[in-house]
Amino acid sequence: MDGSSLKPALPLTMGSHLLPPVSSPLTTRRVVITGGAGFIGQAVAQALVARDVEVTLLDLPERIGRVAPTLRSRVVAGDVGENSAYERLDAAGTYDAVIHLAAQTSNRVSHERPELDVNTNARGTLLVTEWCCARGIRRLLYSSSMAVYGHPEKLPIQENDRTLPFSYYGITKLAGEHYIRANAGRGLNATIFRLFNVYGPGQDLANLKQGMASIYLAYVLQRQKLPVTGSLDRYRDFVYIDDVVAAFLLALDEPGTHGRIFNLGTGTSTTVQDLLRLIITSAGEDPVKYPVEQVASHAGDQFGMVADASLFRTGFGWRPTVSLPEGIQRMVTWARSELAGTAG
Repeated sequence: MDGSSLKPALPLTMGSHLLPPVSSPLTTRRVVITGGAGFIGQAVAQALVARDVEVTLLDLPERIGRVAPTLRSRVVAGDVGENSAYERLDAAGTYDAVIHLAAQTSNRVSHERPELDVNTNARGTLLVTEWCCARGIRRLLYSSSMAVYGHPEKLPIQENDRTLPFSYYGITKLAGEHYIRANAGRGLNATIFRLFNVYGPGQDLANLKQGMASIYLAYVLQRQKLPVTGSLDRYRDFVYIDDVVAAFLLALDEPGTHGRIFNLGTGTSTTVQDLLRLIITSAGEDPVKYPVEQVASHAGDQFGMVADASLFRTGFGWRPTVSLPEGIQRMVTWARSELAGTAG
């Protein structure tokens, strides 16, 4: 999608999504979250802080300002692809675990500027694992992606199915998985989550190159024509942010997840056509009359993907709890509240 037609960009802040208070204790007390100023990073941080975990957020200097002022955490500016970031982390404190979320996540950008993926996704993950091993940080959670599967031979996809990514983004995320595996013999206890389409309050609606649900919602809230890349029959597995956060927190102290890979998705297939109808309707518009323009798909785009997440569900009791209609409605309500606050 070409974001140049949407002006001005929606001035939505990151980190406005707050998870409900929780009481379950965690034995892990000091956690670094790379990519901590991002959508998932802040949501995970909020949940950890609510459990009295000491959280340090690492993110790029230009992204640090997105951290919600109410989030009680230490913030370190740095690029995971550069050694200087780890020197700053060393100076800031000591840690029990790392949740590695930092990544260039736009598939489109990965083909426009592939060097960003190599530096952040591949080299960044290598440096994270090396730093963990050198500092004796044994626990690592890594956010990988459904993109590692490429064009699946069957659906829903399982963790032991073939990984043959065809997008630059998927290649670098899979490279990160291999770096982590290569360091398992050095005492690194890692859990890899292959995330499907995560969405929800707090997603960056100003970024029109990443996040299918957030991109479409951004256009609809401004009542602008919706440019849609590729076929309306393409389909995805959308998983709500709260459910993803719950999975990360469940795994953090669970030794049974060490050295394992898990899909995080709902197992429900939703076409682009159905997603558009749901977003437009939830925003109070008429899906029959709303203008939609189909444009050519971009390099590396997957046609369809659905997760089999039964391995994590049956093994550890995790399950998605928020349906797509409910999640989209929550997202619309949050976005309108953000816009109203900005206007005020």
